[in-house]
Amino acid sequence: MARISVDIDGEFLEDIRAAFGAETDEAAVLAAVVDAAKRLRRQEFSDAIKTGEIDLMYDVRNDPRQESSAA
Repeated sequence: MARISVDIDGEFLEDIRAAFGAETDEAAVLAAVVDAAKRLRRQEFSDAIKTGEIDLMYDVRNDPRQESSAA
């Protein structure tokens, strides 16, 4: 875990605390940062699906290139 120090406008901090229901400034900032990172990851995943980089219809069991394992 990294510890950093940042200056944040008081009004923005109030908005962040209200948006995330945080009781402390630290909890509010952490919640906002985690939320932003999760949103980015979800968007990247969605983009990968849209571009075909990830195919949700692909089933490895139906791929003749895959070796079948003996049970």
